[in-house]
Amino acid sequence: MLTYLSKENMKRFGLGAGILFVVYFIYLLCIGVFTSTCKEAYTPPQLNEQSTDKDKAVILADALTFSVEQELDSFFGWLPNDILLPASFSDNITNYQRGVIYATRPASDVLAKTISRFGTKGTIDSRLVNATSRDFVYGADVWGFWFIYDCEGKYKSGIQNWKSWATSVDSGAKNAGIYNMKTDDYYQILKYCNSMLEYALGILNDDEISHFDSDNAIYFAKGIVSVVDNILIGLTAVDSSVIERGGKENYEVALKQLEYIRQFNPLYVFAGGNSVGDAMLPNHVASLARHIDVASNRINDIMRAMEK
Repeated sequence: MLTYLSKENMKRFGLGAGILFVVYFIYLLCIGVFTSTCKEAYTPPQLNEQSTDKDKAVILADALTFSVEQELDSFFGWLPNDILLPASFSDNITNYQRGVIYATRPASDVLAKTISRFGTKGTIDSRLVNATSRDFVYGADVWGFWFIYDCEGKYKSGIQNWKSWATSVDSGAKNAGIYNMKTDDYYQILKYCNSMLEYALGILNDDEISHFDSDNAIYFAKGIVSVVDNILIGLTAVDSSVIERGGKENYEVALKQLEYIRQFNPLYVFAGGNSVGDAMLPNHVASLARHIDVASNRINDIMRAMEK
């Protein structure tokens, strides 16, 4: 009798395990088919002479949070902390999302310290302090306990804090936010953009990247670039003088290169014999690095022009 029950239980266990495997496989397949690392860039509204500081604050807040909000609102949501999904099975989108939050953290800090206060010693809005030092700093793979203090919730809170600050500017309310953008602030934001691109370039220029790790580096870099691109678009939307002072050609070439990077998505990533060179295979790592290098150089030119 015990043997019979044991056999029946084994059959049921095997059937249950088979069903779970099929469901899990379909889940992984759907992630591979229905997720994309080629996301649309932020499109800011057109400003005019009647536009207020609040309108400008909203644009910069949206530009900062656009990439991470895209990922949180996507069909499969935030994947790096998915306890049901080993990252290695969906490393492209997972590393892309890691790059997005990596670049969002310092961006939140830079913008909070530049555009939201009077002077370098002024008080930073508490909502932006929370977004920078409490919300976005959460680890990308923290899933929390019963969905309490999970990173998705914290990132959404950071987004809400930025939006709350922006919509409160010029409201006259007790907690009204301050918007104060100066020429020095433009430079600091451009400096952030360039430092993020240089960091991404450093990852791609590592000669020791293995063939099977090269896609991780590429998609992490793409995540970083998506945030930089959106912030650059938002910055020039609130004040077109950045384009005029830095050179229209520099700005257009930089955006063109960043768009190339957004759309860069080969069916299979080849490292091209990364450490020794291999003419028989393409080197996608070097190809992406070249686009980032050109964009970084153009932003450097904009910064130098603004120093004059």
